[in-house]
Amino acid sequence: MTDLRLVERRPALHVVPSSTSTHGIDRRPLVRELEDVVERMHDHGATPRLRSDLVALLGAWASALVDLHRARVPITDAPPVLPWVLEDGLPLWLDEVAPEAGPVWAVRAHPGVAHALERTRLGWSAVQSTHGDPNGDVVVVEREHGFVRAHLDGADGSPCRGVLGDPRWDVATVADWLAVALGPALDPRWGIDPAATFVSRYRAHGGDALPSRHMAVARTLTTAVEWTAQLAVLTEPDDEALAWLSGLWSRPLALLGVATGARSSESRAGAASRTVLAGAPQA
Repeated sequence: MTDLRLVERRPALHVVPSSTSTHGIDRRPLVRELEDVVERMHDHGATPRLRSDLVALLGAWASALVDLHRARVPITDAPPVLPWVLEDGLPLWLDEVAPEAGPVWAVRAHPGVAHALERTRLGWSAVQSTHGDPNGDVVVVEREHGFVRAHLDGADGSPCRGVLGDPRWDVATVADWLAVALGPALDPRWGIDPAATFVSRYRAHGGDALPSRHMAVARTLTTAVEWTAQLAVLTEPDDEALAWLSGLWSRPLALLGVATGARSSESRAGAASRTVLAGAPQA
């Protein structure tokens, strides 16, 4: 087995701490807030009030990201730090993944994948303050006097101060997280697209860093590799995990307009409880 150092793994959602309250301000992980809204939707239907609650949460997240992108960050002569998938491409150990994990071979062989990575790398613009990985696991929500605000933490749990990077990758990361973690927990009959809602609120708050399709492909590849390392390399995957991975590996091909016929699955956590979101791979 080759070295897995290229894969950055993060804690899964279920290890996020419960709510805390400081000086009358209720602080909770965004994940818990989203799960509560989705649970009420399953119990009572996607009522206008609950839809509004969901939009408010996504809007607060979008506002926090816009504020970060507008923050001042020192300009340095150091070369930009690229996401690992742009620096190193897809790891060679993917050749050892079981075929049941999805169309991994098709992704690696498709010329559009290499083209997407190359276009994203060449077009990388490290000109603004960014987070780098603003997934839902690092967002904390505050409620005070009926208002909802969101704050972004860094990987170590401290407030994010921003690093020089490409803000479009941040937006692509959020959209990807919503599609993978929140989307499967929503009933398709509700007609809710959380990623589209987030992008709409991001633009409404003045954000203009919208990722290209090539960057979206690169971001989906990152997610697929990280989950594969967790579920099919470091552990022995069961049928549910294989179905989940198959869906993840189908996503970059779908963005490239390729039909795969891969198995679909609810989120791994959602298969047992549809209101528990599936998040980042567990460390």
